[in-house]
Amino acid sequence: MKYPDSIDRITKARLRLSAFGSVFSIALTMFFIGMLAFFAFFSTEYLKNLSKKIEMEVLFYSDIKEADIVALEQQIKLKPYIAASRVSSREENTQNAIKIIGNNYTDIIPNPLNASIIISVVPEYANSDSLKKISKELKRNEIVQDVDYPDFIVKSVSNNFHKFQWIIIGICLVFMIISMLLIANCIRLNIYAKRFNIKSMLLVGATPRFVRKPFVTKGLVQGIWGGILAILLLAATLYFGNRSMPEFVDFSKMPVIATILVGILLFSILFTVIISAISVNRYIRIKDERLYL
Repeated sequence: MKYPDSIDRITKARLRLSAFGSVFSIALTMFFIGMLAFFAFFSTEYLKNLSKKIEMEVLFYSDIKEADIVALEQQIKLKPYIAASRVSSREENTQNAIKIIGNNYTDIIPNPLNASIIISVVPEYANSDSLKKISKELKRNEIVQDVDYPDFIVKSVSNNFHKFQWIIIGICLVFMIISMLLIANCIRLNIYAKRFNIKSMLLVGATPRFVRKPFVTKGLVQGIWGGILAILLLAATLYFGNRSMPEFVDFSKMPVIATILVGILLFSILFTVIISAISVNRYIRIKDERLYL
């Protein structure tokens, strides 16, 4: 921004520093808002992906025919809570058991294993209460011996992750509110310092719209630069986050990421313009005796 030649260098430096401080404050606030939005989005997607990896195994008695198991699997896959299902053959289960035990137990005892059904549920049902209900429903079938799933892991991951999620969101909200208040006060102080200029312009016949325009324009410019700086900071954070935690910061959701970044820029512009307009309107309407307060 160019300043008149009548202003000395020190004053120009102070004005530039003040403008930079406002832009940086706006950028910091938008950065916190963006981090909050990205954390909420990525944590939700992470829980969905994690829930898809949780599998339930439907076990059958050894004398049940595999054809009956396949028929039951065709019925189970039609349930609304089932995301995917497949039949694991008796041979596959036996080989897995041999790998776990470390020796071929079938040389010593008759093979007690049968084919089983491996199912995964949709994310909405990937919690302890829903899995218990699904397990009870499956056990009602007379050919089902048991239903096995990692209940302890489901409880631990879900509870701990949700607690961590709320803590992070709470911290981001606190910093975001503080930053927004600081920005609003910074814009108000800048306009407060020019309250006599505003009143002088009104006294010589300037319209409120004419007086308001340069302040709103300045807020618009600061909002644009603040939003751009916030986007650059967010992009850098996402890049390094993807390198260190690719399973959490997933770049395959690029359309959503781009939408959030554009939303941050638009919100930055809208916020600064509104605060500038509200602040200048206050001094346009203020009574003369209150200018010194």
